[in-house]
Amino acid sequence: REQREAAARRWLNERKVLVVLGVMKGGTSALRMHLRATAWEDNLSLPWEEVHFFDEEEEFSKGPAHYADLFRWGDDWPPPIVLGDVTPSYLYMPKVAARLRNLLPNARLVVMLRNPVDRALSHHNHDLAKGREVGRLRDRCEEELVSSPPESRWDLFHRGLYAAQLERLLRFFPREQLLVVASERYRRQPRPWLRRIRAFAGLSDRAGWDDEKLPEDHVRGGYAEALSIEDRGRLRELYAADVARLRHLLGDALHEWAGDFPLESKLAPALQDITGRGRGRPPSEDRGGSDEDDDVACG
Repeated sequence: REQREAAARRWLNERKVLVVLGVMKGGTSALRMHLRATAWEDNLSLPWEEVHFFDEEEEFSKGPAHYADLFRWGDDWPPPIVLGDVTPSYLYMPKVAARLRNLLPNARLVVMLRNPVDRALSHHNHDLAKGREVGRLRDRCEEELVSSPPESRWDLFHRGLYAAQLERLLRFFPREQLLVVASERYRRQPRPWLRRIRAFAGLSDRAGWDDEKLPEDHVRGGYAEALSIEDRGRLRELYAADVARLRHLLGDALHEWAGDFPLESKLAPALQDITGRGRGRPPSEDRGGSDEDDDVACG
C-alpha cells in the first residue's frame, strides 16, 4: 500500500490542481458548472459533486490513492492535466488547511465570499427546503454562539466569520496561491471573473458558454423564512467586527456589503487606495472599464 500511496502523491503533484474551498451558498455550484462547460477541452477532471476528502474523516482515511482515483478517467483515455475539487466546507473545517498543504502543496486555491448576513439567510433556507428541523434563524445563531462544540459542517453562524478562516489558510499557503472573489461580483459579472479564475488556475483564456449570460445554479425562489429588520440588525452586529477584520486582511473595501456593513470614514481612503491600484481586476465587459468592482485577490 505504501508504494501505491506514494505513486498517487506523485500523480497528483504532476498536475495543476484547483481547489475551491468555500463558501457554502457563495456561488460555488455555479462556478463548478461554468468550469465544467469546457472541461473536455481543458483536459480538466472536475467531479460534479463535492468531494469532501479533506474534511470527512472516513474519506481522508482512505488515503491519497483514493483521492487520485476520483479524478482518473480510466485506461481508455489520457490522464487529465488539471484536477478540480469544489468542496465549499473546506474553508471552515480546521483540519483541512494542513491536510491540503501536505498532499497538494502547489494547489491553486479559490474562495468565494458572500455578504455573511445574506449567506446565513440562504444557508438557513437551504436547510428548510431540505426538510431539516433547524428552527428559526436567529435562535439557531444564538444557540451556536453560546455553545462550543467542535466545528461541524452543519454550523451556520460561524461559517460566516471569514477572517479567521482565511488567516488559518494563509498560515499554510502563500498569498500568491490564493484568490478570493466576492460572490456578488461574480454573480453580476460572471464571464470576466470566470476568465480571472481560469487564468489563476492555469487554464486557457476561454469562458465557455456561447450564450451572452452564463447560467446560474442552485438559485432558489422565495425563502420559507425571511429576515425581520430586527434580526438582520442583530446579525449585522454579530458579524461587524469580523467584516472589518476581513477588509484589512484583503485590502478591499467590499463596497457590495456596505448596506449591512458601512465602511468607516477613517478606513475608506486607505482601502480605496489599495484596491484602486487594480490588482488583478478582471476586464470589464459591460461597463467600459469602470473601477466600480474592486478585486479581492490575495497575492
